[in-house]
Amino acid sequence: MSDDSAIEPGALDDITPDQFADMMKTSSDEDVLQAIRTVGTGQVLGRVFKGFEERFLADKASGVEAVMQFVVADEGDAHHHVVTIRDGSCTASPGQADDPRVTLRLGLLDFLKLVSGQANGPALFMAGKLKIQGDLMFAPRIMSYFEVPS
Repeated sequence: MSDDSAIEPGALDDITPDQFADMMKTSSDEDVLQAIRTVGTGQVLGRVFKGFEERFLADKASGVEAVMQFVVADEGDAHHHVVTIRDGSCTASPGQADDPRVTLRLGLLDFLKLVSGQANGPALFMAGKLKIQGDLMFAPRIMSYFEVPS
């Protein structure tokens, strides 16, 4: 991308999930990574995981009880986040789960593409970009419990 079309890091501060998805569609991978890293990978991931709570579809997760561990790798660092679905609600926080139902490991860019609707889990898994430990039958349903940005 040219300099005049690069992502302004400050633009990520109050970005909505739909705006983020649009950024993922229209920006180069390099520009996305540069903007995320300028703001801070941990800070951006914190906001993305907070979005899990905000975009949780309780009716789609009726009867689901699950602790999910996400491990997002970026520049040699592993960012751990726990997403818990229980009693019709969803919570997300940084940290490591003691006994998750499933653990998903993937790189930063692939994670961002997954949560913004620009990639799907099965394709990432088949390409070796998504590693899954635990309940392999549950893992493909995870994103259906959340409203994916349009």
